Amino acid sequence: MIDVGEIKKQVDGHSLIRGIDQVPKGHVRLETAFLYPDGSSVDVFVVEESPLLRNLKVSDLGQTTSWLLDVQVKPWLSKKRQRFMEDALRIYDVKQVGGALERELASTDGLVDGVIRLGQACVRVADLTYTRRSALQTSVTEDLEEFLADSELDFEPNQELVGRHGAKVRVDFLVKGPKVTSALLALASGNTSQAHVLANEIFRRWYDLDFPDRKENRVTVFDDRFDVYREDDLRRLSDVSDVVALSDRQAMKDLLAA
Repeated sequence: MIDVGEIKKQVDGHSLIRGIDQVPKGHVRLETAFLYPDGSSVDVFVVEESPLLRNLKVSDLGQTTSWLLDVQVKPWLSKKRQRFMEDALRIYDVKQVGGALERELASTDGLVDGVIRLGQACVRVADLTYTRRSALQTSVTEDLEEFLADSELDFEPNQELVGRHGAKVRVDFLVKGPKVTSALLALASGNTSQAHVLANEIFRRWYDLDFPDRKENRVTVFDDRFDVYREDDLRRLSDVSDVVALSDRQAMKDLLAA
């Protein structure tokens, strides 16, 4: 039987471990300060492999793999993702057993080190979601660039503008219309959690550009091929920019050609 008191003693006061409890199956759950890309906590579990031999390990019990599947990322379908995952596990000396990420413990003395290494590995593996987002974002920006060219609009891609307090703010396109110059940012994601993160980032950029010295019109184009955007996110973005769907080409042209 796992000695919960001994585990609490080992992790007491550690800044990267926020909570501890015992789950019905007897495993001890440790809530860590590590976060998945959507902001949820990485939990690791102390598991007793053999009560007779007192073999312990820390495991995520497959939660990282489940998180990736929820955002429609399957590491085993891409050699590039497999290499990325293998490198992450090797660096932190963590093994993949089935769908779980695990690290064996010689004793509870190595518990904190094991939890930190496993937590770091979980975050690195979860970062595979950005490989999917990057590909999707590239596709949308390419679509927008083609649309701008076909519309015979004068534009410059990937531009940096000076925002509040001299901070540099990157926009996907700067489009020069007859009367108004528009800064454009694309919001594209295939899942709700990541769409929320991206919407917050775009809101931050527009906020940094929302001051009298900046005269550009601000336009957010969201990829409506995926029904993943929260209404409150789109409403907030509409407070600081014109929000238009990627499929509404006429509305985009009317905005940008003004």
